[in-house]
Amino acid sequence: MSQNPQSSVLLSIGETARRAGSSPRALRYYEEQGLLAPKRTAGGQRRYPTDAVERVVLYRRLIDAGLGTAVIRELLPCMNGSAAADTVATLQREHKKLLAQARELEATAGRLESILESL
Repeated sequence: MSQNPQSSVLLSIGETARRAGSSPRALRYYEEQGLLAPKRTAGGQRRYPTDAVERVVLYRRLIDAGLGTAVIRELLPCMNGSAAADTVATLQREHKKLLAQARELEATAGRLESILESL
C-alpha cells in the first residue's frame, strides 16, 4: 500500500503561513496556545504538515467569528473525529451564538439597505 506523497511533505513556517493567508507570527501564537504542534529540524526550525494549512484557515475563521483560542483548543477533539459530551455541548453553544450573531448582522444589513433605498 503506498503512502500519500503529500502526507510526508513538511512546510516551513513561512510557506505554511503564505498558503494559509496568515503570518508566521500567527502560527507561533497558535503553537503557544496549543493549537498547532510543528515538528522541529535539528536546527530548531518549525516544520508543518500540509494539512496544517487547512487548520490555520479554520482557526482564523473561528477566531473571526468570535471564538477564543481556549474554546478552539477545547474543540480540537471534534476536529480529529472524536469528542466527549461536554465538547459537543461547547460546540452546540458556540454554534447557537454564531447563529444569533448572523441574525443580528442580517437585521443590521436590512436596516442599512432601507436607508440606502430611501436616499
